[in-house]
Amino acid sequence: MRGFLVTLLVLVVLLVGADFGARWIAEDRVATQLQSQLKLQEKPDVAIHGFPFVTQAAAGDYGAVTLTAQHIQYRQLQDITLVADLGDVSLPPQSLIDGTVSSIPAKTVTASAQVDPTDLARVLGVQDVTVAPVTQETLDARRATGSTAQKALSGVDPSQAVQLTSTTTVLGQQVHVSVIATFKLSGGQIVLSARDIAVDSGDAAVPSAVSNALRGRLSGFSAKVDPGALPFSISATDLRAQDGKLVVSGTAKNVDLLGGSL
Repeated sequence: MRGFLVTLLVLVVLLVGADFGARWIAEDRVATQLQSQLKLQEKPDVAIHGFPFVTQAAAGDYGAVTLTAQHIQYRQLQDITLVADLGDVSLPPQSLIDGTVSSIPAKTVTASAQVDPTDLARVLGVQDVTVAPVTQETLDARRATGSTAQKALSGVDPSQAVQLTSTTTVLGQQVHVSVIATFKLSGGQIVLSARDIAVDSGDAAVPSAVSNALRGRLSGFSAKVDPGALPFSISATDLRAQDGKLVVSGTAKNVDLLGGSL
């Protein structure tokens, strides 16, 4: 009995290894074709989800596939990450075997463009910047600092706002600043509108002259950022702050990945 179990275990390991090996080959061939067809500088990462892979490959139908392309350059941005989650992808087995992938149709696609904080800092002309979502508690705490903040943040919806933190020099003193800015999509561009600026609460007390002069820097945190077109001619419909980045996304149906461009 023990010998039988050992043999069975070895067979399972071999089958799983073969499955993962076949998956890797398929992912690499699809990535190579996408890089060539979409003219990407780097080979994208392709992840075919679900187990076992071989049953999906035999049918030519894949329930979920994720495409990730990093370090995309677009106008003033140098490091955009594009992610596409594909549902119900069709890919004939023979095209994977001989490497002649000519089309990759998907019934559903959700694509997003992620703007890195380093790019955002470059657009804003500051040394560095971090991006964080805003909560109602964040707004309440800022409004409690005085009438100026109350007026500046009147009507701000936390779901449509971000908190930007950066380092700047004011009257010869280096301070960490916190900016509350609203955001929206307009013509495919991210429009940031700075509403309130203050010395970050983690800093030691600063002279009132520095705090007052800081107000003059508020407009410098307003900008229009063009993240570029979403892949496969998808229209951008959603904008959010996620994992320290600004993320533009949209969805589409019945898309051929090799029929569009990035």
